[in-house]
Amino acid sequence: MLLRAISLPTHGALELAVGLAVGIAPIALGFSPAGIVASVFLGAIMVGLALAASAPGGVAALPVASHATCDKFLVAALGATALGAGIAGNVPALALFATAALIYAGLVATTRYTARA
Repeated sequence: MLLRAISLPTHGALELAVGLAVGIAPIALGFSPAGIVASVFLGAIMVGLALAASAPGGVAALPVASHATCDKFLVAALGATALGAGIAGNVPALALFATAALIYAGLVATTRYTARA
């Protein structure tokens, strides 16, 4: 049985950190304009999901099942972006997106998707 030890609010905090890193790191690393656009786009989606994970008072702005589905989509999108960067020969972008996909997949796999903390 898979251990799902991370609560949804903790997931949101970690998701925020990963989203900010994905959105900001490519600018500092000197990615091409296309890489910056892709990373800012994916990072903004992650930050939005993180902020929707829990609102003040513990009320989720997004249903838990929808959040779980969006998280799985983001793992696939990060992986596809890493694959595209690899095909294009952009090794730094490949490394960033593949690492982010692995970290995010681990986060999704260990999150307890329930409304209670």
